[in-house]
Amino acid sequence: MSLDESRVQSLLNCGILPSKSQLQHRLDILQKWDLIPGSKVLEIGCGQGDCTLVLADLVGEHGHITAIDPAPLDYGAPVTLGEAQSKLKSTPYGYRITFHQSNLQDFLDSGVSEPLYDYAIFMHSIWYLPSVETLQSMLLSLRGRAKHLLIAEYVLDIRGDIAALPHMIAAISQAEFNSRYEHSSGREDNIQSIISPKMMRTAALQAGWELQREEITEAVEDLEDGRWEVGRVLSKRYLDRLEAESGASKRRQEFANALIEAVEVNRRAPRPQVKVKTLPTWQGSWM
Repeated sequence: MSLDESRVQSLLNCGILPSKSQLQHRLDILQKWDLIPGSKVLEIGCGQGDCTLVLADLVGEHGHITAIDPAPLDYGAPVTLGEAQSKLKSTPYGYRITFHQSNLQDFLDSGVSEPLYDYAIFMHSIWYLPSVETLQSMLLSLRGRAKHLLIAEYVLDIRGDIAALPHMIAAISQAEFNSRYEHSSGREDNIQSIISPKMMRTAALQAGWELQREEITEAVEDLEDGRWEVGRVLSKRYLDRLEAESGASKRRQEFANALIEAVEVNRRAPRPQVKVKTLPTWQGSWM
């Protein structure tokens, strides 16, 4: 799906997507799902609305996006969720979008949701979940509430590109750190767990969804997510949190420190001028 330059610029002018690479990444994924114009979409884990904006454009003036996220509206930096969502609502696409600060089950039980959505979408929100068990519960609750289930998430597969290795290790580092707690104490981290494609396929199957298609979408050049996650793990704040953490054994602390060192070493290899690349995205669709 190619958007003409005027439509691309119109989306960028909304000031929600931080770069053209972020826009292109979402288009590369969404075009493979062939969303039907006029569709009603439930987006789970919408965050600041990066994907919400692109979805609102793709479904057209007769479509609608219901976007939910349980995070506090003051979460996020340098722009909070509340600020970004408010800004998005003020754009020409705003009338096509409704935001709800809610987890999925509470939203579905609230009486304000549609009886049936054309699509339920998780766009880079699976790793925010604490466990596969949580995911499966959500997929069970979506049965009978959506015609199609669509999931896109990064995959721990550098596909022979060493420039993506720092992002992979940084993701593992965050998942290791946050897996120490039954209830996450590291909500500021983007990654709470690593849920692989096989785990997602199994969870969906057990929840009654039939897989239709799966594929890999390579990250576009200059997509910033990999560098953001590497920067997070190498920040003084992350190291301070790790050192202040008292619930882990000495062996686990040593492992955590080794992962941080691996991120730093691989960020410099093989050549200093090579930029960190973002991992590929695995995407699947179910009915």
